[in-house]
Amino acid sequence: MIKSLEEGRKEDGNRSIADKIIKRLHDLDKTVEYNQGRWAWELLQNAKDSTAKDEDHKISVQIILDENQVEFKHNGIHFTEHDIRGLINQISSKEAEEGEQTRKTGRFGTGFLTTHLLSRTVQIKGILEAESGQFYNFQFTLDREGEKIKDLSPKIEMAWNGFQESVTEIEDFSLYNKNDFNTSFVYSLKNEEQKQIAQIGINEFVKLLPYVLAFIPKIECVRIIDNREITEVIFQNSTSKIDDFITPITRKEDGTESIIHILEYSGERTSIACQVEKEEDIYSFTSVETLPKLFCDFPLIGTENFNFPIVVNSFDFNPLTERNGIWLKKENDDEVAENQNLLLEAYQLYKDLMEKLSESTYSQFYNVIETKIPNVDYLNKEWFQKEIQTPMREFLMDLSIVELENDNKKAIKDIWFPLKEYSKDVKRKLWKYNYDLFPECVPKEKHLIGWSNKSWSNWKSLSYEELAKDLQRQKNIDELKTSLEEDERKTFEWLNEVREFLLQEESNKLLFDKYAITPSRNGEFKTTSELFIDKIKDKELIKILRLLGEDWNDILINKSIANGRYHIKEKKDIASQITLKVNNPSRKDENYNKAIILLSEWFENNNPDEIKHLFSDLYRKKAELFMNTILDKESLYRIMKSDTDLSKVAKAIDDNPHLLDNIESSEQLKSLLTEYDLKDISELRNIIEASNNRVFIQKSELTQEDLAGLGITSLEDLEEALKDKDLSSMFHESNNNVNAFLYAEKLISRAKQRIIEHLETLDEYDCSEIDTDISKTSIGGIKKNGQEIFIVTRPSDNNFIIVYYGSEKDILDYENAELWVDNGIDTPKRITLGRVLKNTGINKIPV
Repeated sequence: MIKSLEEGRKEDGNRSIADKIIKRLHDLDKTVEYNQGRWAWELLQNAKDSTAKDEDHKISVQIILDENQVEFKHNGIHFTEHDIRGLINQISSKEAEEGEQTRKTGRFGTGFLTTHLLSRTVQIKGILEAESGQFYNFQFTLDREGEKIKDLSPKIEMAWNGFQESVTEIEDFSLYNKNDFNTSFVYSLKNEEQKQIAQIGINEFVKLLPYVLAFIPKIECVRIIDNREITEVIFQNSTSKIDDFITPITRKEDGTESIIHILEYSGERTSIACQVEKEEDIYSFTSVETLPKLFCDFPLIGTENFNFPIVVNSFDFNPLTERNGIWLKKENDDEVAENQNLLLEAYQLYKDLMEKLSESTYSQFYNVIETKIPNVDYLNKEWFQKEIQTPMREFLMDLSIVELENDNKKAIKDIWFPLKEYSKDVKRKLWKYNYDLFPECVPKEKHLIGWSNKSWSNWKSLSYEELAKDLQRQKNIDELKTSLEEDERKTFEWLNEVREFLLQEESNKLLFDKYAITPSRNGEFKTTSELFIDKIKDKELIKILRLLGEDWNDILINKSIANGRYHIKEKKDIASQITLKVNNPSRKDENYNKAIILLSEWFENNNPDEIKHLFSDLYRKKAELFMNTILDKESLYRIMKSDTDLSKVAKAIDDNPHLLDNIESSEQLKSLLTEYDLKDISELRNIIEASNNRVFIQKSELTQEDLAGLGITSLEDLEEALKDKDLSSMFHESNNNVNAFLYAEKLISRAKQRIIEHLETLDEYDCSEIDTDISKTSIGGIKKNGQEIFIVTRPSDNNFIIVYYGSEKDILDYENAELWVDNGIDTPKRITLGRVLKNTGINKIPV
């Protein structure tokens, strides 16, 4: 052997090893934030791999944290020569044993270099079994300091020398106990960054260790001792299962013991798992969202964003080089195909497990239904969508896994969920209002956020608009009361709360225009444009219009509604509508008459100025309107012409509305006779039927002078007038031609003109602002002694006049109104009350 050549070969080998180590550590330093938790898993993996050829050997591990160092030790099987070469020369045991069947995950390969993020220097202690079968103790330092090959290459040789120098033979093999903690790795922590990496690794280790223990039963116990905080945590594995699925992991922390339940379901080459929490007899799934979803016995750190509903483990996964995923993208690749098949097996396990557990006392299934396509660059997304996502979603939609408030379960397809983009507060309120209406259609309240956050597009979505639609379907307050099973007060309180909730979002105002969700006075739901705020403030006018056939309680917003903006209805609006309905009635029935009577009473009880402003037309003909409501005018006239004081009769009837119905009752009759000083009922009957001043008018032919006396100038006016029973009882309807009406109009115009000319001659009358357009028989704008008056005119050629028009009666009802007549010959005359009394013989006038 040429010594110099051998030394050169050895140096080349060391330089090659140094180059690989430097490059790997350089990459790790750049990605330290993604790898700083991996060191503990790499060491635990090496401990597990040490027992690959001894399936019965149980592993125990201790991690001891001191202020300036971390020690990891275990009771795994001793080192082999392959292991030592792998440690120093950085060769994985899988590489060293290439071609051999092995259960090693990969020992002392590039993954082991991640432990150097803790420290570039590590003290290694252990027992070696040489190929000769002899056992040795060893302890040496592995130093990876150096950024250049020339710096690191010599340290590789130094490691070999240190190892060789430390080796001591175990002469008494009985002193070797393979269950002792014979293997130890001690990392020096020289700065705060290394101490932080140590703490992050421990935190992650504690969180995920229960899963690893469930996947690897041969890891029996892990003890973590923190001498800085004086704490100790122990994880104890179990070989028994609860209900065939659950591995109980015992955790003891500073003397306090708890059980961590890992649900694990295994197939031929894969297993799936999720932590569950037990409360009485119910197991609830916990979230796996922040956990790595893929394990190759140990977590593949970085697969936290690999969306899958549950953790998947397979020793046979082919991981990426960085062990932060698995190959799932390249076509016609054996490793990719194997990984895809393993995921499909995991999906089938998931379906089987979910079907079994949906029928049992498991809860919070929303934690294990994540089905989004993973956003990772090592995945064929089309394959994932077709083979896993789509069939998984179809399967889940029909599975009864959504718990209701009554603890029953329903399928996702039958339940409504708030849109995931809403805030938690909005989601909870949407849930509440929908639960109030449809308790069987929403999930359990405490599960609401979990379900909503996992929803996908074809779920039934609760939204602001959907809530508005649900309200509209109620149609009215009565149906809403029935749905809520509440009284009216609480129903309105509920509705106002919902409306206030909707109005908190500015854009929701459109919903009130689009959907009928606001109740009217009658309780029917209407849109905003259909409703008005009541500025009328008068129940009587609303009642009058309702009797006329138009109920404004259908368009006035309900008084119990406390929010929203609406147009208004004022008193002038309802006055215009009442006027229209009175002047153009669809039919004159009992309700019409009642409306006129109520309107007449309203005229009597309200401010005259306001009445004239609101009802100028109706007020002028109020007497005519009222009289037209009386069907039996003849009897009324007879009573009015009697000596009976009608005001007292009216008061008696007002005091006792049933008086007339019971008039035959002796006690009431006796009281009435006594009150009006009457001897018997016949005397009362005579008073009512007889009149001291009865005027009988012989029915005669209607002449053109009569037309003038009536103020009628057209056939239409005549036909309308003869509808009145009293006028039709006085005149026969004759065949008056156009000339008769023209003659009557001529007399009316002559009388009006002569009366004006006469008034202009009288000092007390000022006709400078006269208004002759009020009507054909009325004059306005005249002042008498400085006060404005109204005048009704009539021709009196036939020695009588009849005041028939309601507008004339309204004018004459004013204090400052006068009636003048003219016969074309004599000076026009003013008809005074005294003249009327003298000429007619009337001596009793109802007041």
